[in-house]
Amino acid sequence: MKRVLLVLSLLVAGCGISPTGVHDGGEPASGFQPSMRLYFVSGQRLRAVTRPMAWPSLKETLNLLVDGPSEQERRLGLGTELDTWIGAVGRVTSDDAKVRITVDLPTSVAVPVPAPREAVPGQRDRTLWLGQLTCTAAAALAARSNIDSDAVTVEVRRERENFGSFRCSEFPR
Repeated sequence: MKRVLLVLSLLVAGCGISPTGVHDGGEPASGFQPSMRLYFVSGQRLRAVTRPMAWPSLKETLNLLVDGPSEQERRLGLGTELDTWIGAVGRVTSDDAKVRITVDLPTSVAVPVPAPREAVPGQRDRTLWLGQLTCTAAAALAARSNIDSDAVTVEVRRERENFGSFRCSEFPR
């Protein structure tokens, strides 16, 4: 009998929470949103731009880079050095931490390729086009491989001419 009275008293007392109306919980969680990072030029430095989109192939990523900044990115002061040197991205291959890029350039074009750290202070760094390719390719491979982008080496070449191997950390950002 005591148990019945106890149960009845608990039911009558309730849990102490008064009823409320329906509350909107907001948008559902969307989880991870894939994006890609492209590097453009701002002054004498490289500046990363993140574009929300599923990861395209490395070659498609580099072709988006060669297409240049969007109108909105240009309004933010971003430009490119690639339009001066690169006609198109040719072949792109990669392995664990290395990307090899072949660019389509007329062989008659003398391309500036001093090591980035040898740039003369105060002068326009004419190797920023290499930095744009290097940092964009390194970021794309790193995102796919879940490694640090500075661990990625990028080799840039034109047909049989090798411009060198670079890491993104070699370029001013």
